[in-house]
Amino acid sequence: MSIRLGIIGAGSIGKVHAEAAEAAGQTVAAVADVDLEAAGKLAATLAGAQAFGSAESLLADAAIDAVVVCVPNRWHRELACAALRAGKDVLLEKPMGLNAAECQQVIDVAAETGRLLQIGMVHRWTAVGQAARDVVEAGDLGEIYHAKAHLYRRRGVPGLGGWFTTRQLSGGGPLVDIGVHVLDLVCWLMNFPKIERVSGKVYSKFGKRMQGYVYESMWAGPPKLDGVCDVEDSAHALIYFAGGGSLDLQVSWAINRPGDSRLEESLIGLFGDRGGMTFELQSDHLTVASERYGRNVDTRVMLPEVEPFVRQAARFGRCVESREEPLATGTQGMRVLAILDAIYQSSEANRDVVLES
Repeated sequence: MSIRLGIIGAGSIGKVHAEAAEAAGQTVAAVADVDLEAAGKLAATLAGAQAFGSAESLLADAAIDAVVVCVPNRWHRELACAALRAGKDVLLEKPMGLNAAECQQVIDVAAETGRLLQIGMVHRWTAVGQAARDVVEAGDLGEIYHAKAHLYRRRGVPGLGGWFTTRQLSGGGPLVDIGVHVLDLVCWLMNFPKIERVSGKVYSKFGKRMQGYVYESMWAGPPKLDGVCDVEDSAHALIYFAGGGSLDLQVSWAINRPGDSRLEESLIGLFGDRGGMTFELQSDHLTVASERYGRNVDTRVMLPEVEPFVRQAARFGRCVESREEPLATGTQGMRVLAILDAIYQSSEANRDVVLES
């Protein structure tokens, strides 16, 4: 059967999820947003969807099987818990909460209600993400002892002065916005190794001079020069695994890194004792370094085009119907946020932070 889905949040990411759900064969039955006009506009593009001016009204509809929570980060925990208590299964956009404690609250409510919780870690569903997982599971890298998770935007602060740059609403800057994606992807590829300690530093250099910020585009709306910018614009961390191993995390919204300021530069790398692998987040290939025939060999693996949001939606629908465990679980979402918490703590204290189990 096709599930009947509700979308909470009619912004750009809500539209992406609604279109992906329809492409996956699901029925988007309702859209809710505090801006009823925005909810109506999105609902009008969907076959038979109803518009609501509040999440509470949508959650009261017994015909809705599951919801996707696509609101600003500040309300992720609150609305996910409300949906679970209303008997709905939940696909919760990243980040799962503003911190690990909020994530634990969502996990507890999901356990209490017996409802399904999937986290929107969409980069696990890209062609390159899935292929990288295949390489790791084949054992081609051997013991992975170091990894890189880099994602740079030279001038990519979203909606400067708006909710993205307001800590109370977003929870943080690029670390929370895009760092979540690369950190989750690498941790997933490495089967979420136990973290021993974290050494991190975050910087806020560009938000302090909003009037002079030079950029070519701003995807989350025009700058609000009288708004708030109290989050970091770049973050840098070394993460140490229990029993050895390390991860180098580098993310930025704004940094004076030479290159086209309109583009993202990414590098994911996993390095093992038998082989290594590198790829970009938006790529049609990955490269595996190994040794064959007594020589060093690089193998380029070419990949097809896929729609990761459609893949993610299809898996969520299948989980709702079969009750199988989602690919991206609440526990994993919380572990990612615990690392981010530790990076902020390390930066503020100017020392390493040891993670408790």
